[in-house]
Amino acid sequence: MTIREAALTDCLSTRWRHLWKKVKNVILDKHNFGMQTIANPNIHENSDLLNSEATEFVHKVNRVLHHHSGNGIEKFEVKFPLSSTHASDLDRWIAFAAASSAEKIFISLHDKHDIGAPQQSEPYKFPLKEFADMRDYCRLRVLFLSMCSLETLVAMEVNGCKSLISINVHAKKLEEFSYMGHKVDIEYECAPVLSELNVHFVKRNECPLDCIGTLPALQTLTMQFPSRLQESHVLHHNGRFTGLKEMVLCLMKSWGKSIISVVYLLKAAPLVETLTLEVYDNIRPLRPLNIIWPEDFTAEALHTIWIGGFSGEPELVDLLFFLLGRSPVLKTLLVYTQRRRYQGYNRWQRYRWTPEDMKRRYYARGVAFTLLAPKVPPTVKLTIS
Repeated sequence: MTIREAALTDCLSTRWRHLWKKVKNVILDKHNFGMQTIANPNIHENSDLLNSEATEFVHKVNRVLHHHSGNGIEKFEVKFPLSSTHASDLDRWIAFAAASSAEKIFISLHDKHDIGAPQQSEPYKFPLKEFADMRDYCRLRVLFLSMCSLETLVAMEVNGCKSLISINVHAKKLEEFSYMGHKVDIEYECAPVLSELNVHFVKRNECPLDCIGTLPALQTLTMQFPSRLQESHVLHHNGRFTGLKEMVLCLMKSWGKSIISVVYLLKAAPLVETLTLEVYDNIRPLRPLNIIWPEDFTAEALHTIWIGGFSGEPELVDLLFFLLGRSPVLKTLLVYTQRRRYQGYNRWQRYRWTPEDMKRRYYARGVAFTLLAPKVPPTVKLTIS
C-alpha cells in the first residue's frame, strides 16, 4: 500500500484512520501527494512556480513523517526537484529513514522531465554520518542518489553484506578502505591516494590477496587468511606492495611449513617497517619442520615485529629465528599471548579469559622465555606478555 492509497482509506473509514501511519514503502513524490506536473518544463519561466511547489511538497512530507510510526520501513523514497536550500528538511527526512532502519533508500531530486532544482542552487549534500552513527542497527542494503553530492569520502568500510557480488572503487580522495566478509570481486578503478587497505575474508580456502589491485599509495595492509597461504600464490602478486610500510596478517589456522609465505610477502614489500601477526592456533608440541628459507632475503627496513595470540606454534618460532638473523635494523619484538579479533570499523576485541586459554598462554610464555629469548640479540628489545 502506498502513502496515497493509505491516505484514501483514511477518508473512507475511521477504522482505517491510522493505517497509513504504518506504511512500509514510504514513497514521497508528486503522484502520491496528488500534485500536478508542470506542463511547460522550462525552469527559467517557471522558477517561481517550482519554488512554491517545493514549499508545498516539503510541508506535505513533514506532515506525513510527523505522524508515521517509523517502524518496519522497507523502502524510503523522495522524488522531487529540491536542492541544498531545503537541506534542513532533507536532513530530517534522512535521519527519519536511518532511525527507521530502512532497507532501501532512493533520493531523486528531479522530476520525470529530469528537471532538478534551479542551477544557481548547490546540490544537496547527503549526510552519510546518519548511517555511520547507527552502524550497529543499520539495515541499509540499497542506496540510490540522484542530483545529490556526498561529503569528501576519505574512509569506507563494507562489513557483513552476505549478498554482495562485487565492489567498484572510484574515489579520488579515498584514503582508507576496509572489507570484511566472503570473497568478492573488488575493482580499484580509481583510488590514487588509498593508503590503508583492510581485507578480512571469513570463508575457508578464500585468499584476500585475490582482491588486491595495484595501489601506488598503499602503506598499510591488513589481511585475514581463513586458510593457509601458499608460496606460489604470493609470487603472482610481486610488485604490488613496493611502497608498503606496515603489514598485518591474521592467521585463522595453523600454517605449518606454509609460514614461509610470510617471508615471501615481506620480500614483495621491501620497505615494510612493522610486521604484525595475529594468530588463533591451539597448543601443539614443538617439532622440527625443516623449512627451507630463501637465502637471498633480508628485511632491510623491518624494525618492529608484533606477534599476537602466540601459542608456542613451532612454525612461528622458526619464523622468528629466521627473521632475527635477517633483520639488521630490528629494534622491537613483542610476543603477546592474549588473542584479539578484528571487529570491523578499525576496532579489535580481546578474547575473554577461560581456564583453557590460561593454560594455552602459560605454555606459550614458557616457549617464548626458554626457546626464543636466548636467541634475541641485545640490540632488540623483547617483550613477552
